[in-house]
Amino acid sequence: MLGGTGMIGRAVVPRLLAAGWEVRIGSRGVRPVASELSGAEVVSVDRKEPGALEAAVGDRADVLIDVLSMSADDAAQLLGLAGRVGSLIAISSASVYADDEGRTLDEAEEPDDVPAYPLPIPETQRTVEAGPDTYSTRKAAMERSLLEQDDVPATVVRPCAIHGPGDVQAREWFFVKRALDGRPHVVLAYDGESRFHTTSSANLGELLRLAAEQPGTRVLNCGDPEPPTVLQISRAVARAMEHERAEVVFAGPPDGAVGASPWAVPDSHPLVVDMAAAGSELGYAPVTRYDEWVERSTAWLVETTRGRDWREALPTGARYMGELFDYEAEDAFVRRRAA
Repeated sequence: MLGGTGMIGRAVVPRLLAAGWEVRIGSRGVRPVASELSGAEVVSVDRKEPGALEAAVGDRADVLIDVLSMSADDAAQLLGLAGRVGSLIAISSASVYADDEGRTLDEAEEPDDVPAYPLPIPETQRTVEAGPDTYSTRKAAMERSLLEQDDVPATVVRPCAIHGPGDVQAREWFFVKRALDGRPHVVLAYDGESRFHTTSSANLGELLRLAAEQPGTRVLNCGDPEPPTVLQISRAVARAMEHERAEVVFAGPPDGAVGASPWAVPDSHPLVVDMAAAGSELGYAPVTRYDEWVERSTAWLVETTRGRDWREALPTGARYMGELFDYEAEDAFVRRRAA
């Protein structure tokens, strides 16, 4: 497994070990090895070094799971292992989907730009054009390279907003920090009805285990059952944190950053993926719901940030979430509403 010491590895490795697999994790060694990975072999790998990945794979591996594959070049590197690996699994993203008019999440700067996807989104929905320009176009290029070849079976998995222990992007921190700071209210645009499909790392881990056991070339969505609205996410985190607060919701888009959140898409334009293919092709069934798994997510966030600057503890989340904690603007908005 390449890049297996993070959130996804912590979810899938125990399932593979329990199913009798021998697991080798390739890592650059930038984070501690979590206790959940006990029983797996951890080796140092920097895929940018010539021959490093080949040396880590050795003579033969039944399956290689690549958590970090980001481009056509990464896919070419994986396909160079044909004959040494039985099958490949690569993590992509639901952000590769475009709507029928070609609108994409990467290009959405205003509410009217947000894609109007079918509900739910099947794997056959059109995607962004492959290319080097954005996160999603690079993922699409990676996907195309793996899916349009016959040398080695390759499964591409498209999760949504992943969460779980080890998540340094940490969307749930939006609500966890407010609980820790004792905020008296939570403010949400679109009446709190934004729905951006969540993916519990446990459910993703189960799907990856099944894909490893049933090699094939295909693309599969991965999202939680009964995907919650942002207001339901807020309530689930509040219960886990025992945080009492008022809910202030309003129609329409955020007022600046007030009312925005990591899941804030227009309530009329939800992003919800279809999970039928994973069930029919792999026999997949979810192992948890959002409101169950989020208790582990919040506990990990609290422990990870204890006594530390959260920006240092959660660097990926800090890059895009800093402006979402303007409490002065939020309080002023609530006072105007009350007046």
